[in-house]
Amino acid sequence: MNSIACTSCEQTNPRDARFCSRCGATLPKPSLAGGNLTPGTRLRDRYIICHPLGRGGFSRTYLAEDTGRFNDLVTIKELTPATQETYILQKAEELFQREAAILHKLSSPQIPRFWEFFREGKRLFLVQDYIEGKTYQVLLEERLAAGQTLSEAEIVQLLQQLLPVVSYLHSYGIIHRDIAPDNIICRTADGLPILIDLGGVAQVTLKAVTTVVRETNSSVSSSGTRLGKVGYAPDEQLRLGIVAPHSDLYALGVTILVLMTGKQPPELLDPNTLEWRWMQELNLSQPMSNILHRMLAPQPCDRFQSVDELLQELPAAPSGFPATQLTNTVAADLQEIPNQSAPTNDSGTGHIFDESFKVPDEIKGWNWGAFWLPGFWCLTNQVWVGLISWADLSLITLPVTFGTTWPIVGVVLGVKGNEWAWKSRRWRSIKDFKRHQRFWAIASWVIVGSFAALLALIFALFLIGMVLGMGSMGGMGGIGD
Repeated sequence: MNSIACTSCEQTNPRDARFCSRCGATLPKPSLAGGNLTPGTRLRDRYIICHPLGRGGFSRTYLAEDTGRFNDLVTIKELTPATQETYILQKAEELFQREAAILHKLSSPQIPRFWEFFREGKRLFLVQDYIEGKTYQVLLEERLAAGQTLSEAEIVQLLQQLLPVVSYLHSYGIIHRDIAPDNIICRTADGLPILIDLGGVAQVTLKAVTTVVRETNSSVSSSGTRLGKVGYAPDEQLRLGIVAPHSDLYALGVTILVLMTGKQPPELLDPNTLEWRWMQELNLSQPMSNILHRMLAPQPCDRFQSVDELLQELPAAPSGFPATQLTNTVAADLQEIPNQSAPTNDSGTGHIFDESFKVPDEIKGWNWGAFWLPGFWCLTNQVWVGLISWADLSLITLPVTFGTTWPIVGVVLGVKGNEWAWKSRRWRSIKDFKRHQRFWAIASWVIVGSFAALLALIFALFLIGMVLGMGSMGGMGGIGD
């Protein structure tokens, strides 16, 4: 345990003591003038610094005890602006108070709870829950030491558990901006990934305030507040400060590559074309390859625009796959970890007669488009069995089928069309599939209804013609008499 020496009698006292146990004199507080906070430092007469946890470009992080909450461990992040000008500190404090109200509303078991923001002297601090565990950067280094990296199955598991948390942040309009292996902790208690360093929101505020001051003094405008790790953040975020949900998904895509290859972003990015070179590094399933291509697309419009869109494409982690628990390097069953996965999009297998393949219950049912227009419906749904319906047009088969092929195929596709279409073609989502089938249903009813109305009109005109014809013949008969 760290201790504090009394300046009067040189008695050694516990770090959280305020008065000397021998002479009763007030113990000195460690200096807050600058530099790292030393163990035993008191902040707000409540938080006692235990030891440093790390530092980044914008902050220093410490483990501390909260004497106001039964000595619970907390993480205290000291924000370190580029300048200590009084105006900037005051403006930053004002804006942080607004951000604190938003951060305090967040309630997720996979996000450290934000407790407060405060200024002491000329130093700014954020207080959050302490998460016991190892970052994925540390876990990767342990894997590499054993000659291993994370497998595709483990990555799918990670995405299933982490993406709902990212979506939750986005629902509040919060873009993390700094997703990377060292900002995701595998919590020791349950193995769940915890997204940390939401102080990125505060860091943006710091840079925004500094930018405002500089613009006021120099009349030089900036296109945005730039924040993010080089190699992880997309180009438009680093150069222009433009962020959106797809920015976080891009950074998460880079994180996936690093965890699976064990290489850093510069080793995977072609410096001339700025294209990611990972295909030769990894042997992934086709669905996972497609997901990574979209997450890492250079143009923002080509990426997933939301977490929900990505979740629809995410394959299921194979049940019972052999994996290594991330908290250590021994075999474990990851199925014990709570799974927060979304419904899996496994369309496009191409085996329509494989009854062992289970399609989602949501898409089963009668298909009116396939029933009425089997010969046309099969083209856009890639169910080529429907082409048999055109056999009635052949002079060779017509004497055999007697024009029954079209309705027979229509009945079969009406019953099985939804399932076969799901297996035959890759769909973006179940919602997209239903929208497509709804279009065909409406179109088929409009076409069949119009055709039926035309036949009814022709029949009505025929009847009218017959009635008029019989009437005129009766009149001519009368004249003859």
